[in-house]
Amino acid sequence: MFEGDHAERVATLVLGVGNPMKGDDGVGPYVATRLASACADGQPAVPPSTMRAIDCGTTPENYTSVVRQLRPDVLVIIDAAEMGLGVGEFRIIPPDRVGALGLSTHSMPLSLFMSYVRGLASKVVLLGVQPLGMVFGTGLSAEVTAAGEAVVSVITQGKLGEVGVLD
Repeated sequence: MFEGDHAERVATLVLGVGNPMKGDDGVGPYVATRLASACADGQPAVPPSTMRAIDCGTTPENYTSVVRQLRPDVLVIIDAAEMGLGVGEFRIIPPDRVGALGLSTHSMPLSLFMSYVRGLASKVVLLGVQPLGMVFGTGLSAEVTAAGEAVVSVITQGKLGEVGVLD
């Protein structure tokens, strides 16, 4: 689907990052899966030609070629992040805060990945969701599941600009 140099450019590419086997760390993949389903179903608010969503698991760096091929106007990265907020709250994380926050475990620092993809998209946004717990063998908490649904709504309704920025 993404091979070759003829992939269609998309307005928005969403990368869900995290490990679904570690509780709320799975919020990124959860949101990406829900958005991919919405795109596949052809919901009116999400024309498949304008948005793609990918579950990257814990290795977003494996998807840099996809980002390069799709050349999104906006690249949205969804991840669990220890931000000191209430469980399930979500915020846009400014680039200068990425390295300082407790982001979910990945094979490479998310700050390094973001530095690379900044040159591949017009705008790169990291949206963090405050987890309750990231314990191996547990699923998403009810609060983070609800937050994931809210993030899906924000993105499908084109209201990403209304999400607060982490202080």
